Amino acid sequence: MTNEATPTVVAEVACPLCGHACDDLGVDTAGAALAVVANGCERARQGFARLGVISPAATPRIDGRQASLDEACAEAARILAASAQPVFGGMALDVGGARGAMELADAAGGVIDHMNNEFGWRASRVVQDGGGINTTLAEVKNRADLIVLVGTDAVSAQPRFFERCVWVQETMFDLQPASRRIVYLGAGLDTAPGHSPDGRAPDVFEFDLNRMPEALSLLNALLARQPVAGEAPLGIALARWQELAEALRAAKYSVIVWAAPAFELSQVDLNVSAIVGIVRKLNTTTRCNSLPLAGNDGDLSMGAVHIWQTGFPMRTSYASGTPQFDPVHNGIDRLLATGEADALVWISSLNDRVAPPACGVPTVVIAPPSQQLDAEPRVFIPVATPGMHHSGHFVRTDKVVTLPLRALRASSLPAAGQVAAMIAARLGEVKA
Repeated sequence: MTNEATPTVVAEVACPLCGHACDDLGVDTAGAALAVVANGCERARQGFARLGVISPAATPRIDGRQASLDEACAEAARILAASAQPVFGGMALDVGGARGAMELADAAGGVIDHMNNEFGWRASRVVQDGGGINTTLAEVKNRADLIVLVGTDAVSAQPRFFERCVWVQETMFDLQPASRRIVYLGAGLDTAPGHSPDGRAPDVFEFDLNRMPEALSLLNALLARQPVAGEAPLGIALARWQELAEALRAAKYSVIVWAAPAFELSQVDLNVSAIVGIVRKLNTTTRCNSLPLAGNDGDLSMGAVHIWQTGFPMRTSYASGTPQFDPVHNGIDRLLATGEADALVWISSLNDRVAPPACGVPTVVIAPPSQQLDAEPRVFIPVATPGMHHSGHFVRTDKVVTLPLRALRASSLPAAGQVAAMIAARLGEVKA
């Protein structure tokens, strides 16, 4: 099916449901649910169908009872006014939603964290300490002749990665896309997308993903021309590892693709540090770049807003009146588990599948009507979805493009950022 617009099909729609932010979808707005009819992946098809439904019966609730939006915002403000240490989680938001969440967290003196940040802050800390060289999706598409996927198959994080960046029809610099070499490091990955259009299989180094630090240390040693013991490290012939190291040296533009959530949590720092080391070594003689697959659940959109407003990443406390960044202390799971947090606000307009933690403290949930809940919160306020019911902006995985999100159909539900701002205003009245 083509992506031409019809009276009910909107063309060139940007999708906010993963960090790749594909901007070529065709979406039919005629039915009860939004239907992706061109260029979407299964995640987009399911997400637009589920989140794009108009829910006229969806109303705010207080302790499970129907309430008006004003009543729900007032109750949320009372909860925050009575809290000594509120925490703000979820944060699967577009840029506008992130701005509203920041305003509310600041007004409440809370701690703000993203649902993906348990992995993200570790990866960021490595790059913060030692630097890093990252590339863009366009550079991968137009230049990469060797792509090494470290512990990820890419498509689990961003389903159309190979379709849009690897096996493309043409490139800008006469690189033949079908000639690219694809290498997977780790077992249990979906390697089918790595087969070239002419049927050439990718190179797969199968080993337990929990041994990734060993594999990356091995590659670093070989690239540094250091001796390596054993004939088959990680059960793979040393000659294969040596050949891969030589291929990286010989490549004109290699790319190391990784995703922090694909690593075992305690190994994120080690693996990212090793990847940074590989890239640094190779750039003394050729070109090599890292491509972290991030941006899912709006984590880069939220992170961008937080940084430009405060100068700090998330996991920042506003309890003192000024931002205090501490990625270890300010994890909201830790604060809830230790009893240091006494209220939770969960804001998420882009991910309705991750449930807020059932934590035993007064909870306010600001989310789509389809939000999964493990327990009824004190306050539930249903909101519209950016890129479906209202316009917005979304930061892509490579952080070089902020894509506009379009309103495809009207909804009577407010945007998450609007609700956050309403609660912040009511909070100011309560405190006054």
